[in-house]
Amino acid sequence: MSTDPFYDLKEPTTWAQPPRTYSFSSVEALRACPRRWQLVHSGWGQHPRFPERPQPATIEGQIVHEALDLLARQLGRAGRPLIASSGFRAAIDRCGFWTFFVTQVDDWNRRLASHPRAGPRYVLRTKPRDLANQAVRLFRERYQPGRGQPVDVLSTDLIGVVSGTCTPLSLLEARGALSEIRIEHPSLPLVGVLDLVALERDGSTTVVDFKTGIRKPAHEKQILLCALLWWRVAGVLPCKAVVQYLDSNWVISPKESALLATENAIAKEIDEARVTLLTRPAPAKPGQECEWCPVRPRCNEGWTRGVHALNANNTSKPIDLEVTVSSNPTSTGFLGMCSAGNEVSLVYDAAVGCGLPPTKIGDCFRIVDAVPRAGGKEIALLPWTEMYRL
Repeated sequence: MSTDPFYDLKEPTTWAQPPRTYSFSSVEALRACPRRWQLVHSGWGQHPRFPERPQPATIEGQIVHEALDLLARQLGRAGRPLIASSGFRAAIDRCGFWTFFVTQVDDWNRRLASHPRAGPRYVLRTKPRDLANQAVRLFRERYQPGRGQPVDVLSTDLIGVVSGTCTPLSLLEARGALSEIRIEHPSLPLVGVLDLVALERDGSTTVVDFKTGIRKPAHEKQILLCALLWWRVAGVLPCKAVVQYLDSNWVISPKESALLATENAIAKEIDEARVTLLTRPAPAKPGQECEWCPVRPRCNEGWTRGVHALNANNTSKPIDLEVTVSSNPTSTGFLGMCSAGNEVSLVYDAAVGCGLPPTKIGDCFRIVDAVPRAGGKEIALLPWTEMYRL
């Protein structure tokens, strides 16, 4: 709970402008819901963007996922060696797998302590070693050694490296492979990071993207985008575009026609996104994700979709609800009329009450992450519950 004036703001104080450059992930986010992207990236009072509330469990899952990505890229470059082999141990050491968890937990706890909507009570309590063990279990479920050969790679930023003798292609020919290459399309505001570009023995080029999960259609779109960026910047059409998982490869032989279709489609999406983001607010695309969207209290369409119904069977899962205050608040609660027309008791500890926004009869709030009790007749406001004024 917080008395931050942010909770009284009905809309951004500074609306986000269309981004200067787009990536695969930003295009995906805009395709999913332009309004969510816009509201998240806009300024809200003293906050330069929507201050999404950190969730420790989500952060811990993110750390595990990032560690697996880090390991997958290193093992991919090493040819997916056998577990317990010298090559495997060397890959573990090179990517700093074990120390990654310690540094990430320490870093996140420092950030949580100073976060405007977190405070000291929000900390990661899972030990780094336990997070590492989670990652190892997930890794062992998926990993299958491969037969590839290790490649010596050079990490670089290729934006601007297009003149003189130092070109992307000359760098590749000199090194044999390039890793984590950041490339910008020469004529579109499109940027991508290529996990690996390798020069084959026959002189052809292979573009590789490392993934830790299962095969998805979006992975094909992403690897074709990587192939397109390399083609446009280096001037060489890759012979293969590979999505490498922990247990298998998805190999595509990109054709010029497919890359041109990808280029035209992404150019159209970027143009549409620019126009869409000039609308305030941008159009919403209500769907299943509204239920956990961070900006749902400030999106009428998303709020209607994501709000949970009060019923006797929903007595443990946190809910969202809209209420109008119908009694003078006390130190431990007040009555509220729900948008569905039923009256409920909203209760809280005195310490939580001290952090509530100023409240009087007739005030209307959207309440996020409260807990229903007594078959939905009583709603508990907890320290992490939020009240957005309408």
